[in-house]
Amino acid sequence: MMLQASKVRQLCPNYFSSGNIQMMMTSASKDVQVSVTPASCLHDESVQIRAEGLAPNQDVTLYCSMKDTRNVHYLSIAHYKADDSGQVDVNTMESLGGSYASLFPMGLIGTLHPAPSEYKFTRFFKRDVVNPNILELSVYDGHLTEEEVCAPECQKPLASTQHERHYMGPGVQRIPVRYGKVRGTLFLPAGEGPFPGVVDMFGTAGGLLEYRSAQLASRGIASLALAFFAYDDLPKSLEEFNISYFEEAVEFLLKHEKILKPNVGAVGVSKGGDLVLSLATHIPEVKAGVWINGCNANVQSAFNLRDSVFPGLEFDLGKVKIEDGVMDCFETVNNPADYPETIIPIEKADANFLFLVGNADRNWKSVMYCDQAIERLKKAGRNNYEVHRYDLGHLARPPYSPFCISSYHKLISGPILWGGVAKPHICAQEEAWETTLAFLFKNLTNMKGKL
Repeated sequence: MMLQASKVRQLCPNYFSSGNIQMMMTSASKDVQVSVTPASCLHDESVQIRAEGLAPNQDVTLYCSMKDTRNVHYLSIAHYKADDSGQVDVNTMESLGGSYASLFPMGLIGTLHPAPSEYKFTRFFKRDVVNPNILELSVYDGHLTEEEVCAPECQKPLASTQHERHYMGPGVQRIPVRYGKVRGTLFLPAGEGPFPGVVDMFGTAGGLLEYRSAQLASRGIASLALAFFAYDDLPKSLEEFNISYFEEAVEFLLKHEKILKPNVGAVGVSKGGDLVLSLATHIPEVKAGVWINGCNANVQSAFNLRDSVFPGLEFDLGKVKIEDGVMDCFETVNNPADYPETIIPIEKADANFLFLVGNADRNWKSVMYCDQAIERLKKAGRNNYEVHRYDLGHLARPPYSPFCISSYHKLISGPILWGGVAKPHICAQEEAWETTLAFLFKNLTNMKGKL
């Protein structure tokens, strides 16, 4: 069963107790307080942020900051005017400026971005999912800029508090995987199981990313975060793929005593999206595929099947546009319709598909790729799919991950444009996450799951 947020706190009150997070009062006035409720929670949960004890109609700046595992400093600010009772409630009041404006309850967390002193094209990666993100929230007198808040001579905050956001819920297990050639990490939900299982994949950044798998497990879905290049003893570059590697990953999942038999799902974003389509098409045990801003063709690298090879859809780097030092690669991937030999024959899949499409994706033409995939299924008389279109950029992640419109990409050795606008992107991630969980539970357990 999926762990509801309220149930987690009921079963493990000490883990998410506000007593674990102590209020730090740093101002001369002990009457001012800033609070986050709950003080500690799972990363996909929303919170309520308040400042109290202020002067009526006082102008204040709310400041949120945290550091990632590389010690990069991220921050966000928002300008508010206290009400007649001297209170600011972020859930009901509009920001007057800063990192965002208007009513945006999770804006302080969702708009966290590199501080002025950091390289601005830095993308937040959570490598250490065992430990939570620790955020500090402060309230300052007046409407300050980011530079003013970060300056050494800046006034002390009127009040501060800390807030913890956990990727792994109580009882979730993290198990490094070296099974045959398979490299990754398995995340198991708390309890005896069995649990629905998925293979979780990312894109051309390579390596191993675990944060989505940790969050899936915290919601009752066992997830194998699967590396497929640039990790451990795997190939260092995207040269080619072999179906046998992914078959071995599925075999590993289904051999585990806590995985619900006889089928699994697959989740993937970007390059991981077309891998999802390939797994669902060519591996009979994969019955549910979540495609996130991917392609309908096999992109870049040859994909070796048992008795044939799918060539990779290539890039035309001459179509790269550069503006303000950022590469816009929207036009670079060739149109799959012009290279039908690269298109994945998803109409042959004995699986259900969920297509999560970012209308604001500026990295790939995800809208076009999805339309081509659906057209292919319709022509074959298939109705085994759902399509959900959102105002998302390319980097569609579980809720409240710091929004990133562009960042450095090591494959191209420069900053790349991902697309999206902060508020609609962050809000869309909430709905897309609920849709993903519901789809996986429905298709792997016939249960409906939601946050």
